[in-house]
Amino acid sequence: MNMTCEIVRDLVELYQEKIVSRESAESIREHLKGCPECRKYYREYIAAQKAEMAVCSPIAASSMSGTQARLYEELSKKLRRRRYLRIAGTSAVIGAGSIMLAVGILLTCKFNAESLMKR
Repeated sequence: MNMTCEIVRDLVELYQEKIVSRESAESIREHLKGCPECRKYYREYIAAQKAEMAVCSPIAASSMSGTQARLYEELSKKLRRRRYLRIAGTSAVIGAGSIMLAVGILLTCKFNAESLMKR
């Protein structure tokens, strides 16, 4: 499977967390071997992930170099955005399911009441 740089960069987080399928992981690995730009992006992603784990306080953040701080901030925003989207998506699914359940219960009650009235 031939992957573009854009697809590989979108899947880097999932690849790092070993959430992708074997076939996808192999395609990403092959792409990283042959693409220096994506390989650099992947290394920066890993470095930023480690920096995020290491930074626990403003004091630690102030000891970072400007490049590290910028990289950390960019990744932090990206990860935060993804978390919010996951939470929003889950909330939307739960909300839609709850509404469908309520409508189903109401329709069932109405159907049962109408059938009792016909008797």
